[in-house]
Amino acid sequence: MDQPVLYVFNISHYCEKARWALDYFGIAHRVQHVMAGQQRRIAKKLGASGGSVPFLQIGQQVIVGSSAIIDWAETHRAAGAPSLTGSAPEQVRAIEKRLDDIAGVHVRRFFYSDALTENPNSVRPIFSNGLPIFQRLAVIVTWPKIASVMKKLMDLGPAQREQSKAIVDVELTWLDGLLADGRPYLTGSEFTRADLTAAALLAPVVDPKEHPVHGLVPFPSHVAATMQAWAERPSLRLVRDAYATWRWRVAAT
Repeated sequence: MDQPVLYVFNISHYCEKARWALDYFGIAHRVQHVMAGQQRRIAKKLGASGGSVPFLQIGQQVIVGSSAIIDWAETHRAAGAPSLTGSAPEQVRAIEKRLDDIAGVHVRRFFYSDALTENPNSVRPIFSNGLPIFQRLAVIVTWPKIASVMKKLMDLGPAQREQSKAIVDVELTWLDGLLADGRPYLTGSEFTRADLTAAALLAPVVDPKEHPVHGLVPFPSHVAATMQAWAERPSLRLVRDAYATWRWRVAAT
């Protein structure tokens, strides 16, 4: 089998979800960083069905989206790599879908509504990290336009920041409720794709040291204050524990 190629934005928490799953399952792969604004062109070139990373290319096959990538990886995992399906797969999938559809979307909107309105240049370096030299220069030159397009496409701003923060708070309360009986993971004693999803998608409000881009992303003031206020919530302790137990420190490339 050709070595899979995972196309990512370095900062994307959905891309981190896919990358973590491939690492967890012991699947050797190459990471290809994508320049912001080029994902649709790359999707068309690959023949992908969607225009948002992550994409996983295996020879002529292209898989789009973090959940679909986990599906593929589950059936191609290395010998001895434990499954992420869990003993209650329907519950696991339902939790994962809610995290994908709500928490992940609003964590992203909360972060960027702060970062791209307070100090947009602070996050520019992470968008050029890992790119070839000419693309890094292109990001620098076109960054004002990239930031402006991101604000429009993701509907960013101070009011949107507070709206998304409130939605994330509701979702964390739901997750805290699942953990209220003292269970270590969201569906009981097993680490599943629901836990991996929660950890990856909530990482931007935790900053676990095992995250591949830990230390490379500055946190704007409102996000930093919220991280501190929420730090001891059971759901965010789960994120820290999941990274410490199941992830490892990877040098950002």
